[in-house]
Amino acid sequence: MQTITIFSLALALIPGVLVAQQDVVAAGGNGSSSGGSISYSIGQVVYTNESNAVGSINHGVQQPYSITPIHVEEALKEMEVSLYPNPTRDHVLISLPELHRGLTISVFDMQGALIEEKPMQSQQTLLFVEEWPAAQYIILICDQSQNCSEYKLVKQ
Repeated sequence: MQTITIFSLALALIPGVLVAQQDVVAAGGNGSSSGGSISYSIGQVVYTNESNAVGSINHGVQQPYSITPIHVEEALKEMEVSLYPNPTRDHVLISLPELHRGLTISVFDMQGALIEEKPMQSQQTLLFVEEWPAAQYIILICDQSQNCSEYKLVKQ
């Protein structure tokens, strides 16, 4: 009798456990490097933030996502750029589905002052923005022929 009660209780709890982490998302993906890997989802509504001396991460089901292309040159229209998270507080990941050689990332404040510039040497480039003032920034991604795409980044 006791075995039947335990078995019935276990069966009653299984459906709740199986759907506890299920949600419909707008997008997501996986990223990896020699330092580790990460999986992310975009379009859900709950998250928590954890920080330590090494960095910070948003756990849970919400990764704020807002990419605003301002201008894209015809030569770069096929390039899908992802800026994540946006808005951000401490870092932003600029990601491409495939590496395009000769790309440069330039970040400008709204007055046009150059904040940071670096070559994009892999499919994913991480910018650390924790020292920047809270404001809006323009990220310019240019190829060797000076064809550029502009994106807006919000630093909280």
